[in-house]
Amino acid sequence: MIFGPSILGHSQDVADTVFPIHSRAIMDVFSGFGIMFFFFEVGVKIDPYLMVCPGRMAAVIGASALIITTGLSIGLAVFLKTSVTMSTSLQNSLILVASSQSLTAFPVISTLLDELKIINTDVGRIALSSSMFSFLIGFSTTSILFSIKQANSHHIYSFLPPFLSVVAFVATNFLILRPKLKKMFTQAMGPKCIDEKTIAFIFILVMVSAFISEVIGQHYIFGPLLLGLAVPDGPPLGAAISSKLASLGLAFFYPAYCAVTGLQTNVFDVDLETYYIIGIIIIFTFVVKFIAVILPALCFNLPIKEAVVLALILNARGIVELTFVNLWKDGK
Repeated sequence: MIFGPSILGHSQDVADTVFPIHSRAIMDVFSGFGIMFFFFEVGVKIDPYLMVCPGRMAAVIGASALIITTGLSIGLAVFLKTSVTMSTSLQNSLILVASSQSLTAFPVISTLLDELKIINTDVGRIALSSSMFSFLIGFSTTSILFSIKQANSHHIYSFLPPFLSVVAFVATNFLILRPKLKKMFTQAMGPKCIDEKTIAFIFILVMVSAFISEVIGQHYIFGPLLLGLAVPDGPPLGAAISSKLASLGLAFFYPAYCAVTGLQTNVFDVDLETYYIIGIIIIFTFVVKFIAVILPALCFNLPIKEAVVLALILNARGIVELTFVNLWKDGK
């Protein structure tokens, strides 16, 4: 943001000198790789079984956090649209803002839990399972909406081809690719048994999966995330991929994505009215999700202290929300 239009880049001469047009295109490419490999690496670390069968407590908390928060937040957005005078662009984006704030993104939660070193505690396991189940519902709904948007017709069956393409893509990853990879590396004894050609092959699969995602009408992070979930976690393959990505993706490509986002951010484009209305939605969504998490947690006899910590963790925001904002901005 320092070199972007918010501070130094506010002067066009400085912006053209520090980051000329041709260099921005290169940075955009690196940022795209960054977000792809980030979601792939998160998927590698997650057991997909926990997403489908998270346990009763985690399922109730995850569903409550998503459904109640989304319903009330969108209701508030609709109320503000009809009762408060605002610009047309802000009016059109309120529901998207409310929806993004209602998400519980497990890539963000898992990264936060890992950094806090509480991922193996009771609260950490509940938070991770709840966020995965909530993200599964939200991500599935988003994929269906993308499929409907991809269909250029109002006919009721027009969304079936893109939707079936998504189903086939998911089935290919989990029913064909995952067993193949698992069988291929069952006899390996550790990360050192995975050579550079294997890692390069997996990285090529990441880019191919991103391309297929765009072809079937999804965002390009959809494929790498699915591929990461399909890769068997732990040694030998999962551990080897994580160690390689730690130096390549997270240390280089991922910061490039954050840097490009900062370069595109201009705080002067946001007026006081927008700050006020968006702030209301963000605070309201935080409070609603906090209550929607803490009440079912207490019903399952979780101690009040742990319930509060769980509610705060599930309210965390990060790279996923930033990705959704960039996606909507690019889709204008």
